[in-house]
Amino acid sequence: MQVVTPIDIANAIRIDLAAIVDDRRFFCIPLPPDLQAGDVVIESLGGSGVSGNADVYDVTIGVYDVDEDAATQAANAISGIVASLPLRVTSTQYSNATVNKPYADHDPRAPQLARQSFRASVICPGNRINF
Repeated sequence: MQVVTPIDIANAIRIDLAAIVDDRRFFCIPLPPDLQAGDVVIESLGGSGVSGNADVYDVTIGVYDVDEDAATQAANAISGIVASLPLRVTSTQYSNATVNKPYADHDPRAPQLARQSFRASVICPGNRINF
């Protein structure tokens, strides 16, 4: 039986987005104590194996901004970047990424900010573990 070593997909996406987008702050859960407009939070929702050498990871990405229009524009741009990660990142970390459309997702922890969220599924090859 073969399985692959899991990766911290939320942190991997955070690192790659921060390298591509320089006017936003990127975090993984838990939320930063000073959450502000322009922040993007990535949370891993789990995933599953798709083959003997790859796993699919599900994430949700929340984009915070001053109002719904700004949050929507930023979420659309960032979802496009996530969908294109297999083409943008020169490593073989991503082999496929699909994203859903952003939706309004009010966060009661940050009532002063608008948040748009979207979900993505990312397939990543991994290092095989042989049993």
